[in-house]
Amino acid sequence: MKTSSKISCLAAAALLSACGGGSDSTVACTTQVVAGLRIQVLDRTSGSPISCGASATVTAPGYSRTVDNPAGPTCSNATVLTAADERTGTYAITVTKSGYLPFSTSNVVVTADECHVRTVDVEARLTPG
Repeated sequence: MKTSSKISCLAAAALLSACGGGSDSTVACTTQVVAGLRIQVLDRTSGSPISCGASATVTAPGYSRTVDNPAGPTCSNATVLTAADERTGTYAITVTKSGYLPFSTSNVVVTADECHVRTVDVEARLTPG
């Protein structure tokens, strides 16, 4: 084997070991709770965030949750709605807000790695109505 090939093999082995790819490595998971879904509510026309007063219903077999961002003096339109904490699955999402037509999407798949779910970002672009 050439010297450059040996170096490449050693570098690849070191990288796999550092990334948890080695057979005797352990993964150190955190205790944080990770949301499976992160829903940003936007105005379809302007593209501006409009989550104040918005509500999202997230469903999957055996799971249903409604999350909202109540309108009021402390509300921020930049707030992102989250659901499906540490829960894999295939989800349907419906977002509603007064003055807008409902937004719906389905077959949103949340997977996981060895420690946590892999968050899926959803843009709910609502049409004024």
